[in-house]
Amino acid sequence: MRETDILAPFKFVFILLVLSIVCSCSKLSEYDSQQIKEALADSILSTTESWDIDMNLVEDGSKVLNLIGSHAFTIKKTGVHESRISGPVFISIFSENGQIKSTVECDSATFKPDEAVFEMFGNVKVITNNGNKLSSDFLMWERKIDRVSTDLFVTFISPPDSITAIGFFGNSELTEYTLNQASGNVVID
Repeated sequence: MRETDILAPFKFVFILLVLSIVCSCSKLSEYDSQQIKEALADSILSTTESWDIDMNLVEDGSKVLNLIGSHAFTIKKTGVHESRISGPVFISIFSENGQIKSTVECDSATFKPDEAVFEMFGNVKVITNNGNKLSSDFLMWERKIDRVSTDLFVTFISPPDSITAIGFFGNSELTEYTLNQASGNVVID
């Protein structure tokens, strides 16, 4: 008996096995396709790195702010989209008519474009065009609603008044604000 005669029955089984594998792999169910997409999306990570940052944020044809920093590292993946800027960092905030209404200086910052949030860290100093000044070690600015806040120690100067507090909540021009646990010197006319 020849060896090919012994393998002949297995040849038929082998062909059936190959055909069933090919047919089963040809089309994925909708559920399987969705699972693969989600797994790939979780694993996709996009990062960029830039030096000597000079970024303008423009909305509706008007410059909203200018940010200058020495280095930026941007991360974009599922659930996270942020730029971490090392400094010193300088931010100029513009009014609707194009005038600078506030400037911010800090050691580093994080920008979350999806939420329009800036977080500023280390030696944060805000100066407004009306002469108000705020300093702290951390400040968060929710740009879309123009809310500035911190839970940390702040020094707020609205000439001739000087106030220290634990916590601040107000707008970017420092014209409307709330200070928590405040103490300081206030000049009363």
